[in-house]
Amino acid sequence: LFLKLKTTTCAAIMMLVCAGEAAYANDRVSEAEHLVTALITELQETSLRDDMTDKDNKQVLDQLVESYFDVDAITRFSVGRYWRVATETERSEYAKLFRFVLLNQANEQFHKLRDLEFKPTTTNTKGDKLILVGGIIHDKSGEFPDVEIFWRVVARPDMPVKIFDIEVENISMLKTQQDENTTLIRRNAGRFSALIEALQEQLKNQQPN
Repeated sequence: LFLKLKTTTCAAIMMLVCAGEAAYANDRVSEAEHLVTALITELQETSLRDDMTDKDNKQVLDQLVESYFDVDAITRFSVGRYWRVATETERSEYAKLFRFVLLNQANEQFHKLRDLEFKPTTTNTKGDKLILVGGIIHDKSGEFPDVEIFWRVVARPDMPVKIFDIEVENISMLKTQQDENTTLIRRNAGRFSALIEALQEQLKNQQPN
């Protein structure tokens, strides 16, 4: 009788633990979906304002990047193994330039957001820390075809969820950026400073004449 009771108790505890883990996982999925929805809402609302200058747009974009994206992890991943060989000064300079270039690129496309809408489809988990929030980007103007997109959201324990990557038609935007960056460094004898120089030149060309 004691053995039977002990087995039943253990089974009950396991069920409670599993139920708790499932509830936690579901909460994190909901957090990830809400994060993506909130970001898109803020982007669209800002794009519809006619009183925004380029400077205003960049400030908003900078705030959104800081709030919704895992900036540090994205920065490190974007240069792969070369992050470990870069000096602290190079890391700091690269992080600053990388952000400036991305913000300028995003600002150039900002006006197109008025015609785009996000239609959620499905959300999947990948392991215990990665959530893929899927959907379709639809161009209401009809200029561009629908595009499938997955927001790769990181859910670390006891930390707010953050967007780590965007996958468009099964192509990771961050991995593509990493490939470009590491190829450039490799072609310049492994010099991390070569990437910094390239970004400085790119940023210079992005500036209005």
